[in-house]
Parts: sequence; C-alpha cells; structure tokens
Amino acid sequence: MNSTAHLCVLLFLHRLYLCFSFSSLFARRRLTIELRSVAGDDGGGECAGRGTTYSWINPKLQTSDSAEQRGNNTESSISESSYKRIQFDGCGSILVHCGASSITSLQHTGLSLWSAAYVMSYYIDDMWNQELRSNHQMTKWTVLDLGAGLGLCSAVAAKHGMNVVSTDCDPQALVLLEENLKRNCNDNGGISVHSLDWFDAADLADVTTNPVFLELEKYAGVDLVMLSDVIYSATKPAWKALVVLLEQLRSQRMHLQMRSPANVKRKRCDGTDTPASDPLVLLSYTQRRRDMSPRDEAEFFTLIQNAGMEAVLVPSGHIPHGQTYMLTTLFELRWV
Repeated sequence: MNSTAHLCVLLFLHRLYLCFSFSSLFARRRLTIELRSVAGDDGGGECAGRGTTYSWINPKLQTSDSAEQRGNNTESSISESSYKRIQFDGCGSILVHCGASSITSLQHTGLSLWSAAYVMSYYIDDMWNQELRSNHQMTKWTVLDLGAGLGLCSAVAAKHGMNVVSTDCDPQALVLLEENLKRNCNDNGGISVHSLDWFDAADLADVTTNPVFLELEKYAGVDLVMLSDVIYSATKPAWKALVVLLEQLRSQRMHLQMRSPANVKRKRCDGTDTPASDPLVLLSYTQRRRDMSPRDEAEFFTLIQNAGMEAVLVPSGHIPHGQTYMLTTLFELRWV
C-alpha cells in the first residue's frame, strides 16, 4: 500500500471513530445547553456585572466552528464584527476581533475563526509550553503563518515571544490580522504582517525580492510554517503554487543555514528533531464533505508526495482539547 492510500485509510478510520463518538457528543452538548439555561449564562462571555461584555464563544464547548456555515445568507464584513476570547495554558488569554459569524463568500473566509485555527493554536501553545518547562527558557523561533486570517495562531506565537511573519491575501482579513496582533503581542518578538499571493510568490524568478522572503532572511530563514485551514475546494487552483512556495522556503533556509547555522531545536510529534535544513511545516485540516471529496483529499496528498514530502498525522492525544474538534486533523509535512 502506497503512502497516499495509507493516509486515506487513516482518514477513513478517523471518520469511523467520529460516527461512534457523535452519540456521546450530542448528549454532552445537550447537558451543556441545559446547564447554561439553569445558570443564566451564555457559557462563553463575561457574566453580567463583571466588567466588559464581549460576544465570544468558549472553544471548549465547541464541536465545530460557530462560523462554519458557508451556506448562510449573511455576507461577511468587518462591520458585523464580534470578539472571541480563547484561553491557553501556556500563553494565557487571546482576544480576537472577528468579522461576521456567517459567510457566503469564499473570498472572505479569513474573517472568521475556524476549528483548524483552534487545533493549531492549542498544539503550538502546548509545544512551546513544554519546551519552557523542560529547558527553563524559550528558544526564539521564526514563524511564518500562510493564510493567517484573523491571526489566532500568529497571536499565540507572538505571545510566546517568537518572530512572527503573518500573511494573507484578503485585504479585509489583513486589517483585522494586524489589529489582533497589535492587541495580543509581546515586545520581545519581531512581528510583521504582509499581503502574500501564493501564485505571485511561486512565479518569482528571484524570491529575494519578495517582502516576506526579505523579512525571513533577517532571521536566517523560517523555523515553522503554519497552514491552518487553507486546503479546501476554493483553494484547489493554488495547491501547486503552495507546494512550490514551501520548496522555496526550504531552499532559502538551506542557503541561509549554510552561512549562519541556527541553534533552534524543533521537535517533531514523534520526538525526533527536524533536520536543520528543513522548516517544520504544520497543516491543520478540517474534513468538510461539501468542500472536499475523498478524491480531492487524495489529489492533495498525492501532490505532496510527488513533491518529495510525506504527511504525518499528529496523534490527537498530543493536542490539548483535540477531542473537541473531531473533524479537524493536524499533520506534519516532512521532506523525505
């Protein structure tokens, strides 16, 4: 069995597990609703009389995105905005300014928080929190967020003191992305926000002219690339450009590491070290049948395999609150 077929089998078994889990999940959510009704609280925001009230949702009570209803009739816009506060064990509280809670236009999916962003954020927060507990100090990573949207993952990295280069191609999302990073960032990390079109970057004969690559060059290349919910039907035309972009990032890092080797140790999910020449690439992916058929999934992972990479499933037990987002899986994309 080839690696693509093996990965598809893993995804099938994961979905089979979901079927057996839904009954207990619905019972738990019904109990949650009853308890919230008795308490008179919405279960997620500040209680009345306790200061500022935000419109936000406790991610621990979510089973999927509150905004994950792309067929609704409300157009996303910044004017129909709200705030969501998410608590992390390592970096503390993150407050995110969101766009509308319902989306019809696939051009503005970056204006909402999706399950994949929560899963990615919980994982990297725990990863760096464990590093801090083990080494009693934090190594400064250089992090690139591709398709950052509202910037939850970037904000977690920033609060851990990382150098963060956060990108998106939606002008509306970029406004909220920059605002959210300014609100949540620490002073001990370099943070920048850039507009990045994957097609344009992949077509460049000399990537050193691109502002994102120029920013990464200051830090001897990227240590971690985050891809949160960027693989679905609307982005399919850009998948090949994304793979080319990942290879360009790897080439830049290899070149810069030869000149100035870095001491950043980046552990993989299996405990092994990421090769010094390679970025650590994390892909957080939510299975949505209306957006991605099994054939589409196989096509993407075949594309990854043909580029000399493999997708390694991160065990759900390694992701805090991972059981809450059962439709979302996290992969490491590795060069082989």
